[in-house]
Amino acid sequence: MIRPAVVSLAARIAFVASLASTGVAAADRPAAVGWYAEGGLGATKFVGKVAKDADLGPALDLHVGRDLFSWLAVGVVVEASSHQATVPPPPVGEFFQLYRGAAEARLAGRLDRFGGFLEGGAGATMISSNILGQVKITDPGEHFSILFFAGAGIEYQLENRHYAVGLAGDGFLVPQFSAMRALDGRAFLRYTY
Repeated sequence: MIRPAVVSLAARIAFVASLASTGVAAADRPAAVGWYAEGGLGATKFVGKVAKDADLGPALDLHVGRDLFSWLAVGVVVEASSHQATVPPPPVGEFFQLYRGAAEARLAGRLDRFGGFLEGGAGATMISSNILGQVKITDPGEHFSILFFAGAGIEYQLENRHYAVGLAGDGFLVPQFSAMRALDGRAFLRYTY
């Protein structure tokens, strides 16, 4: 004769095992790891001294790289943003573009379909106009500077394990342009081959 307590215990173990097996099925389909391309659309806002001389502007970026491990990736990023200069007149209604290119590294972690990452890197930037020279942010004829950036983001893996969508934000520093600082936010789509 089987005791009711043993049946109850066996039923509980079977229930827990069935829950665990559904968790294993999700883990059998991990996010893809390898070469990746990521495109983002967002905005760049200057902070500090430059904030009064340049408006918030749209930004577009492209990241290409390789996951070395599930938690570490290296790559390159190119980014462009466009801003209206708000310097004292004349001139009025002038725009400038900031083009950035850098090498980057990412440390990432994942919990089921959600992931988070920290990123950072260094590279170079180019400003398209000398309009900010009027307020001594750039020197005459100065168009290039080194660049440092760091940030973080979150992503959600779609049903197809190669695709993810997410949100990210970075802060960057441009030392030669009067220590220009800015915050950059973006929504992105990532494809891993």
